Amino acid sequence: MVGGGSAGCLIAGRLAQETDARVLLLEAGGRDIDPLIHIPSGFSKLLQNGWFLWPYESVPQTQLDGRPRMMQQGKGLGGGGSINAMLYVRGQPRDYARWQEAVGDTGRWSYDDLLPHFIAMEGNDSFSGPLHGVDGPLKVSQPIDINAMNLATMEGFTQAGLPYNPDYNGERQRGVGPCQLTIGDARRCSAAVAFLNPARSRPNLTISTHSLVTNIVFEGDRAIGVDYVHSGNTHRALAGEVVLSAGALNSPRLLMLSGIGPEAELARHGIAVKLASPDVGQHLQEHPAVPISARSRHEMGYAKYATGLPMLGAGARYLLTGEGPAATNGIETVSFFNPHEPEGEPTVQCMHLAVAGNPTDGIELSSGLTLENVVIQPRSRGHVVLRDADPNSAPVFDCNYLGDAEDMRMMVASLRYCREVLQTPAMREIMEAEMSPGLDVDTDEGLVEHCKRTLTVNWHPVGTCRMGADEDAVVDASLRVRGARNLRVIDASIMPNITSGNTNAPTMAIASKGLEMLKADL
Repeated sequence: MVGGGSAGCLIAGRLAQETDARVLLLEAGGRDIDPLIHIPSGFSKLLQNGWFLWPYESVPQTQLDGRPRMMQQGKGLGGGGSINAMLYVRGQPRDYARWQEAVGDTGRWSYDDLLPHFIAMEGNDSFSGPLHGVDGPLKVSQPIDINAMNLATMEGFTQAGLPYNPDYNGERQRGVGPCQLTIGDARRCSAAVAFLNPARSRPNLTISTHSLVTNIVFEGDRAIGVDYVHSGNTHRALAGEVVLSAGALNSPRLLMLSGIGPEAELARHGIAVKLASPDVGQHLQEHPAVPISARSRHEMGYAKYATGLPMLGAGARYLLTGEGPAATNGIETVSFFNPHEPEGEPTVQCMHLAVAGNPTDGIELSSGLTLENVVIQPRSRGHVVLRDADPNSAPVFDCNYLGDAEDMRMMVASLRYCREVLQTPAMREIMEAEMSPGLDVDTDEGLVEHCKRTLTVNWHPVGTCRMGADEDAVVDASLRVRGARNLRVIDASIMPNITSGNTNAPTMAIASKGLEMLKADL
């Protein structure tokens, strides 16, 4: 196993528990021992100190304001699931219908095919029945105590016409309601916690951290192992099956370093072609996000707990009781809507952050609300290529955020919709005037410039080793690399299209489905 993120931890842990196969998990980062990983509010500090991150940066985004955008990725056991905001979102059935269309009759990747995997892994404390699991190792919960700012925001969205929906992972996604979070007993429940930890004592599982895989070793067209560097020394691990779970930036990078990819790209770096695969690194997709924020008339939300004595007090309360601001991710409610077709399937996810501020505009955090609008089915496509032939080099990537005109049109419409929400009675009662972009920015042209300047990213890269039945697809419906034997890619990079919402839960469902096929072959 190459990569100890959400997919790699699930596969390695369950494979060791459910079979007699000898499993070696290689992870370039360290163990998930930092206490901030396991405290729900700790992820904001982790993102600041960078200890558990690959600090990747895109190429300059010329279609925006010319600046690059950070694409920080998890580096260590649990991967992105150890540093993310913990939202558990499956997406919409139509997302997976497109996956099924991509593989045709060569595989089974519809929502109904993946639903048993979602249910089996889920230990939900709020929902049960035919669409939810309650006994799975991945703990899922709703916020213990929703703060007043988020309660008012939910009311504002309902007053604007969006229905209240207690379960966006249920029969329909559309609506506003509490978040579902991968939190159990007031602690983050990553894939490392849920799937890897229970298998750590198994004699057939070896976990090697701080181990950077440099290339895949081949014998003819058959993958027989990998080379990796640990403590400054190069090692070779031989295996009957090699599984890449390094994510949508590093799985294609490792394939290309090993001679699998577009011929022109490999030739550019003097890498001998083992297998021409033109779509390796192509079809990169991500969720673009643009904020709109306003201050509250009175102290509300979580801004005051970000620093100083209030932060220390919140930490002490959490340690003593498991409650309070440190027990939350700060995003306790969320809405899914379609600004162009109010009754239609959602095209935008709006996360409700109980703080106001916009660093891009030089606005410090203060008491208030930020509505983070995300185009969840973007049409824009980008790519990943090699910087050089050095395995230590970061990938070069371009997500082409809002490069498709329809994505920009959707984002502008979502900002206008959120302005309607801010003008509802529930919100006018508690909110001051809009801070960013500000009510003086009212034309489409002005809102477009706001989008270009303030766009942030969700760190949800997918699609660069896409699955499909066509000859250019990188992996087939069994997630085998086309043209190679004993080599699979099982992570978010295989998605033909991105899912409608946070990608951690779908990535773990991919891992569970991939594990099923891997076990059948073993």
